[in-house]
Amino acid sequence: MNQPFSFSIEQLVPGIISCVISVLLVVSKKWHGKHSLDTTDGVQKFHVAPTPRIGGVALFVGLIAAWWLASASTAQLLGQMLLASLPAFAAGLTEDLTKKVGVRDRLIATMLSAVAAWWLTGYSLTRVDVWGVDVVMAYLPVGVAFTAFAVAGVANATNIIDGFNGLASGTVMICFIALGLIAWQVGDLQLVQLCVLLVVVTSGFFIVNFPFGKIFMGDGGAYLLGFLLAWVAIMLPMRNPQVSVWAPLVVCGYPVIETVFSMGRRYWNKTHAGQPDSAHLHSLIKVNVVNCLVSHLSQPIRNSLVAPLCWLYAIIPATIAVVLYGHTVILMTGWVLICVVYWILYLYVAVVNK
Repeated sequence: MNQPFSFSIEQLVPGIISCVISVLLVVSKKWHGKHSLDTTDGVQKFHVAPTPRIGGVALFVGLIAAWWLASASTAQLLGQMLLASLPAFAAGLTEDLTKKVGVRDRLIATMLSAVAAWWLTGYSLTRVDVWGVDVVMAYLPVGVAFTAFAVAGVANATNIIDGFNGLASGTVMICFIALGLIAWQVGDLQLVQLCVLLVVVTSGFFIVNFPFGKIFMGDGGAYLLGFLLAWVAIMLPMRNPQVSVWAPLVVCGYPVIETVFSMGRRYWNKTHAGQPDSAHLHSLIKVNVVNCLVSHLSQPIRNSLVAPLCWLYAIIPATIAVVLYGHTVILMTGWVLICVVYWILYLYVAVVNK
């Protein structure tokens, strides 16, 4: 049953703080740029000037402010999540500054964060709403191990779609909004407030990142937000049995499908699963759609047009999950459909101008 939810101006403060820190990181880049700038070299690089890639710092500071200002119960939960996120965030931020932390090490760090979150909050996946499998998932070591795997997957998926201005942060906000709406429908106001705070903090960074790309969230920000997104997605059905486990999976459909498809594509092409390439859906949209339709616009503006097109796809599974959050079979069917839609869209974008 829907319950009243109050929102105060004070809740905007963490977003303002993350925005201010983002701006300060931009204007001070001459002092830290030697370590923090993202160069224009690389197959996945589309920006035209070296840009700070330590937006994760602004996000983390904003989240600390959110923890400080939240109500007691929400602050306790957010504090536990932030403490657990430290390995994932630290590994990502170290990669941003040193370029020496591989994908495997970042995934291991994120799994450690997931185990820490289970230890601190007591939540882990104990069911996947599939007959027979749930019997195995009820065994605690299996549930915790699967939880760690799932969290690392979503965090890495968030990093993979972080290719254009506003793409990852906008997609994450769509996912948090969808999870918050489901939580509101089942009366879990603590998760509602948590999702609101996470959206507010992310939006503060988003303002500086989109559309002109003055700062990037980097691996630190991507793994931080990806971890938090995954943990909210786990807690929602575990705290509310009427919510199917498939609902948060469908909410996160775009980044998860992009990651699974990319791994399959690289396996098919006999390349390493962690090897960067420019064949992601967002990359092809930039090259084969945006560049052709609006070639007269500047490169930074063209870069910013990719995200809204991808958001349109991300909204589809998020909406399905919000409306049908308790219907496992329908959500499973929806998952198949959004995979098919992605496949058709990818094929079309890949050949549209060939």
